[in-house]
This record gives sequence, structure tokens and C-alpha cells, in this order.
Amino acid sequence: MFELIWRRIAGLEVGKDLAEVSYRVGVRRAEQGVSLSEVQAAANRDFQIVWEAMLAEADEDEAATLLHEAPAIWSIVDDHTQRITEAYRRRSSELDRLSGDRRREWFRRLLKCNGERPDVVQNAADVLQLPADGRFRVAIAHRDCAGRFRDARDALTALRWSCHYQEVEGGDLLVIQSTLEQDKRVMNCLSEIRCAIAPAAHGLDEVPRAVRIASDILAALPEDRDSPGLLEDAWLSVAATQAPLVTQALADRIQCALENVQDADVLIETARTFCEGDGTVSRTASELYCHRNTVLNRLERLRSLTGIDVRRPRDAASFLFAMSAGRPAGGIT
Repeated sequence: MFELIWRRIAGLEVGKDLAEVSYRVGVRRAEQGVSLSEVQAAANRDFQIVWEAMLAEADEDEAATLLHEAPAIWSIVDDHTQRITEAYRRRSSELDRLSGDRRREWFRRLLKCNGERPDVVQNAADVLQLPADGRFRVAIAHRDCAGRFRDARDALTALRWSCHYQEVEGGDLLVIQSTLEQDKRVMNCLSEIRCAIAPAAHGLDEVPRAVRIASDILAALPEDRDSPGLLEDAWLSVAATQAPLVTQALADRIQCALENVQDADVLIETARTFCEGDGTVSRTASELYCHRNTVLNRLERLRSLTGIDVRRPRDAASFLFAMSAGRPAGGIT
């Protein structure tokens, strides 16, 4: 390195091998994982030591000459440092891309084997730098929320949380290593993002299952939702999506029974309010601003017309499934 600098100062010929010293230093330090600030500081510090030693050994005339040429000398040193920096950044970018490609490939392998191959799970854990026996939350967001989703990832990584971010079919995916106590922070970071969060995966081998669940939740979320969807509040829509023929058959049955009933919408609204509330007549009457006997009469009329008595848990489940049908049916939405 010093020979390169001295030859340039003296205006001597610089061979090809010597001319590439700056590049090789930058590449080597990037591959060693040394920080760029340390690399830059070291390049300047090394020459500073030599410069001070030269001044100490020089006589009065030589020192005057060195000081006179100092701007040109330090310009050459700065150029050397800049070339190191450019090589470092270029190689770091290449290494990041290769590392990212490798992480994405092993995550795909983990999903492909469904977490059932211990060797793949362990290799994925090593590459992703996640513990194989860790606890994880898996979230998937639509692409139109990708910007805010990445911001949430950055907020978590800034806290030194272990995460993996990857594009998957249907959206962007985030795997977060999280304890039960940390789940609240995860929810806060994702609170204003339309995404789906699967139940906790206890081990990296359970992550593929969590990914499928999150994908199913995301597919069932309403388009106007602006907050995360969890399995506990989306399970009905998820189940209906998974069994569309059964759901539609239930909806068609209710539609046919209420086809010529003028107050069908009122009966449906009353039953829906009853089922989606706490299942009490008094609470339903309060929400609909009517007498409890009116609620009882409507529920009984719905039973007589359709055979579905939403006061019974099994019938209530059938009714809610029918309400989740993919197309409206006689006022049923």
C-alpha cells in the first residue's frame, strides 16, 4: 500500500498488480466483516503514523519540502482511501445479495418440506440465524402495504429482534422471533397494516404451517380492513373460504326459504346481531332498539321459515357460515 502511495507521489510507474492494491484491500475487509468506518480510519491512521515518522526523521530542508507537498500527498492518500471505500461497498453489496439469495432459498426449502425434514430445518435455522427451537410469529401483508410492512420490520430489527423478511405468493412475509411477552410489541408495530398474523409457531418446523394459516387469513380479510387479522377473529371467514360449496349451499337454503318474505332482511339482521353478540336476547334487543319479545318473535319466525334456530349453538354456526357465503343471497351479505 505504501509503495503504491510513494510511487504516485514520485510520479513513478505503477504496475497493474500494485494499482489494484486499494481494490483488494476494500474487498478483503468487506469479506472479513470489518466495518467501513474502521477501514477508512485505518487507512488514514496508518499513513498518519508514517507521515509523522517521516517528519521526525527529516532535516529542516526535507521537512520544509514535505510540508510544501503535503496537500498533493494527502490528495493521493484520500484517493487511495476512496478506492478502498468503493471496492468495500461494491463487495458488501454483492455479499448482501448473495446472503439474501441464500436465506430466501433455504426458507423456500423449509416451506417445501413442510418442516418435516430435520436436516432442512437445522440448515435453514443456521442460514436464517434463527433458533430451530424458537417461538415465532408469522405475518403476511398484501403488496400494497409493503412499504409500511418493511417499516415495521425495520422497527423490530432496530430493537435487535431476529426477523426474516421475504416476498411470497400473495404478499410479503415476516417471520419474527417473539416471546409471549413480546407479542404485544409485535401487534403494536403492525397495528395499522392490513396483514394476517398466524398463531405462534413453536419451533422453526412449525413455521410452514403458520405461513399457510396466515395466507388463509389474509385471503379472507375484508378489503377495507386496515388492521391485522388474527385466526381468533377470522376463523369463520377462513373456514368458509376453505369450504365454499358447503357455505354457499347453506346460504342458498336460507335464500330459498326467505325468497318471498318481505321482512327477510329484518330477520337476518336480528339473527346476525344475536349470533355476533353475546348470544343473549336482552343484548340483541338493546343493540336493535326494540323489545326483547320482538327479538324472540323474530328468531322464532326465522326458525319456522328456515328450520334454523340460532339459539342453538349448532344452528348458530350454520347460520354464520351461510352469512360468509361468497355472494349475496336475498339480502344475505
